Amino acid sequence: MYEEQKSLADEITKFRFSAQPDKAIALCHQAMQRFPDNSFFPKLEGDICRQYERFSHAAQAYLKMLLLLRPDQFSIFASAYNNLARSAPREVMDSFLEDIRELLNGAGLPEELEKNLYTLLGSQLAVDKEFLLFAEQAGDDHNFRLIKSKIDRWEAAQDIARIEAVAAIKLKSDENRKSRRIDAFLIQRLEKLKQYDLALAMIGKTQKPYQNKLILAAMLRICRKKEDYSFAEEELSIDDGFIERSSFNIQYELVYYFQIKGDDERLEKTLKLMHNSAVNSIPIARTLYNFYLSLNRFEEAQNILQHIRHLERAAERIRPNLSRSKEQMESEQAVWQRMKELVSEQEHNRQMIALGDLLKGFSHELGQPITNVRYAVQLYQKKMQRNLDTPEALQSLLSDILLQTNRIGMLLSRFSPIVSPKNEAGEFSVRGCAEKVFADLETRLRVQNITFQIEGPVGLKLSGDQVQFSQVFYNLVLNAMQAIEKDGHIAVGISVSRDNAITIIFADDGPGIPEENFQKIFEPFFSTKDPTSGNGGEGLGLYIVWNILKMFGGRIQLDRSYRSGTKFLIQIQQKKEGHRNESGTDY
Repeated sequence: MYEEQKSLADEITKFRFSAQPDKAIALCHQAMQRFPDNSFFPKLEGDICRQYERFSHAAQAYLKMLLLLRPDQFSIFASAYNNLARSAPREVMDSFLEDIRELLNGAGLPEELEKNLYTLLGSQLAVDKEFLLFAEQAGDDHNFRLIKSKIDRWEAAQDIARIEAVAAIKLKSDENRKSRRIDAFLIQRLEKLKQYDLALAMIGKTQKPYQNKLILAAMLRICRKKEDYSFAEEELSIDDGFIERSSFNIQYELVYYFQIKGDDERLEKTLKLMHNSAVNSIPIARTLYNFYLSLNRFEEAQNILQHIRHLERAAERIRPNLSRSKEQMESEQAVWQRMKELVSEQEHNRQMIALGDLLKGFSHELGQPITNVRYAVQLYQKKMQRNLDTPEALQSLLSDILLQTNRIGMLLSRFSPIVSPKNEAGEFSVRGCAEKVFADLETRLRVQNITFQIEGPVGLKLSGDQVQFSQVFYNLVLNAMQAIEKDGHIAVGISVSRDNAITIIFADDGPGIPEENFQKIFEPFFSTKDPTSGNGGEGLGLYIVWNILKMFGGRIQLDRSYRSGTKFLIQIQQKKEGHRNESGTDY
């Protein structure tokens, strides 16, 4: 049988490519009569008809082939359909779709084959005369209720293909100004149905210029669900101005966005704007509370929790539910306390791991000069035993010992800011502290042709040991100088927020930190520099900065989105008593 089929196929092919399509098609019919269960010959007939532009005939042949295919052979039909769609007139494809629709309604196909057809053709199968009339009505917001009602029914019946078809027609239309309300509703429904790509395409096609804040929030939310913000980044300029103009719904999404991007500076700005909105709003305050918990910022979470309680006590309309609210708050308080304990345990474990790494690195760094001294002394002892020692050899030994012990001394001095018992507490100007460090290093900065700029209020004070805090600026400046090497700029910005938090932005225009090192830069003894340079290089600078800031109740983070060099964000929450917001509420 196989030999007979092959012989027929070879003869059909000979006629096909010798410009004799009629003879080739006639042989296809003979083969189909001889082998009625073989899908190959209907496929071959369809290909011949398509080649010679007999498109209607080709569609009918492919339909015969479809009826003979097994579900695992569906890709053959999909390829044939797509090839025909690229060359056949629109009316032929419309008729072909109508035949496929009738075939599906006849319930004569295997279930898996039906599923494959819907996957391939999707919204195209939904199109009929009644639907085309509906699509035309969807072009005018005066028909909003009618359109919404119809789409609600389709969704309830799980007729998703028709909803997709409406969107497909909208994307092809050049006129969408009269239906912005319908389009926005359709976008929201597509998001609900998890048709994210289609929803974003609708946003880009129908919503420009972007003025609807709900649509902007939907755009960011869909990108978050897709775990891909490339569409939003192409369509929007997500800068400081965008944050300030944003509504709460957009700010909510921006918190997730800046977390993913590692943009701690703009994350902080967004949270502060939400904090301002939370002054008189319980829902916003609760949302902010949840964000603080997710970010492990428990003190701020506790403050906003107290504020929520104040708002609920002041709201007469919820007094009947006060007992339930109290129980709920007590439950949340217990959860908050447990989470704080868990994070404290996690922080303790992390610190123990860091301490272990520190001791291993410290042992390694000390081991090298100590080993060098030991071997040098042993070598000199052997020379003495052989009477080969000379004053010159002794001088060389002593010089080597001094060199190695000096290296040990430099290493130990690097730890002095965080291990020294000396602690001269007092108030000092943060800007004055930075200016003194730059003044001390001014000659070296001038040699490297590095300029600097310090901005911020002179009167902004911080409590603690100024000498110890100076090490923060010393280490950051020395790091920047080593990165820039020559011809560059360092900028320091100092500010204070309404809740008395000090923010220090430290940026340079050097080569920046490679992305693969983002997670390592605060680890002890991690360095890409030469440790024998005399200017650090042991990998302790940022580790010491991190520890000093912890002593001051602060933290330091790398701005991972900064592309013009390296930028660090330092935040120090000063202790305050009786601080009140502008509304007079303690929180």
